[in-house]
Amino acid sequence: MLINPAGKVLPCHAAEVIPGLEFENVRERTLEFIWQQSSSFQRFRGEEWMPEPCRSCDQRTQDFGGCRCQALLLTGDAAATDPACSLAPAHHIVEAALVEANSSAAVSQPVPAASFVQLQQRAENLWSYRTNPE
Repeated sequence: MLINPAGKVLPCHAAEVIPGLEFENVRERTLEFIWQQSSSFQRFRGEEWMPEPCRSCDQRTQDFGGCRCQALLLTGDAAATDPACSLAPAHHIVEAALVEANSSAAVSQPVPAASFVQLQQRAENLWSYRTNPE
């Protein structure tokens, strides 16, 4: 859990990129309420939201279905099985990225970080910086 400069409480630093999640502010709610009751922290808690193969995986209580931001960035769906998992239907995306990263072509011709730049542009209006918080 982290609190950004605007007071929003997030489960991780990148969570604001997940569409449809609204994050509570510590100026309006207690941390206890946010952690236990807010919809943003409840959305991916437990196992009911998990798709297969996560739902029946022996590791689900250790990895909690993986990273939601990573799943969103690689598959376009925050509720998808994290492609970093070898059981994920989209694991081929990670395998292809590793092959490319380890090839000589990747070293001589770096791939631009267009998807990261696009996410930054989408997220830049999610919170504003105030020079004087009074």
